Parts: sequence; C-alpha cells; structure tokens
Amino acid sequence: MLRSRPSASLSLIALLALAAPAAQALKSDSEQPLEVAANHFATNQNKHLTVLTGAVKLTRGSMKGDSDKGTVYQNDANEIQRVVLEGKPARLQQQLDGGGQMHATAANIDYDTDKSTAILTGNAVVIQEGRGEFRGERIVYNTESGELTGEGAPGGGITMKMQPKAKPAAKEPQK
Repeated sequence: MLRSRPSASLSLIALLALAAPAAQALKSDSEQPLEVAANHFATNQNKHLTVLTGAVKLTRGSMKGDSDKGTVYQNDANEIQRVVLEGKPARLQQQLDGGGQMHATAANIDYDTDKSTAILTGNAVVIQEGRGEFRGERIVYNTESGELTGEGAPGGGITMKMQPKAKPAAKEPQK
C-alpha cells in the first residue's frame, strides 16, 4: 500500500466544470491514504517509481480508478508527485462535493500534483452526473483554478452536453 500526505492529492477526479458553478472533488479524499491493488508491481526506490500492471485498482476515499497499467512517481519524501494510468480505457470516478458522481475514461490519465493538472488523452470522456459531459481527444483540467481546455483529434472536434439549471421543486397547494 502506497501512502502520501494530503498535499499529494489524487484529485485527478475533480475533473471539469462544464456548467457553473464548478464541480469540485470531495475535499476529504486528499486526506485519505492511497490504496493500490494489481497483479504485479515493480518498485525502484532509488528513482521513487512504482509500476503496477494487470487489473490495477486505486482507491483514495471516494475516488476509485482502474487501468491496465499504473505508474506512481514520488519525491524524496515519498510524497506522490504524479500518477499515470493507462488502459483500454483507464477509468476514474469520484464523489463531488456538491453531490453526484464524476466518471472519466481515457486511454491515458496523467495527474501532476505539483501543477494540480490532470491530462486525459485518447478518446477522453468526462461525465458529471446532473451537470454535463465533455468528449475529445485531449482534456486538460487544472484542479485548483477549475480551468478546462479540450481539443479533438486531427480533423475532428470536441463535443459537450451541458445540463440546464435545475428548476426548484414546485410547492404543493396548501389545504
């Protein structure tokens, strides 16, 4: 089991703000340990690198990820600096602070904790329940600022679907 300090967040699941207000990942997840399961792992302690292969599963609080391969990069203090998931596709999901779930899939998901940036490449899809969805070849999300950019494959584009603002519940007539 790999552990990290709260500053080494895997908030890669706090992915997009498709409609205002911005959706944020469950903040308490960054205070949880990272639990890892795989069929095989190889660690190079001198390089602070762990490569996981075969049925890779990551859990940190409400965040759950699975992929064919995962690479965890740590600094000299054993804090997680970067996590790269590769799959057909790699998948992530997480509970959002405002309620609902966020689901993401892509061939590669690369989260840099120092830059607070998640980069999804290869048929990237992010769906926020009740808010919207975003599809493109590449999605870049800054988990601190909420800034989001996306681009399509050469000759292609991106697609978005934004849900309308929820209407307040109708009041029942008083008797």
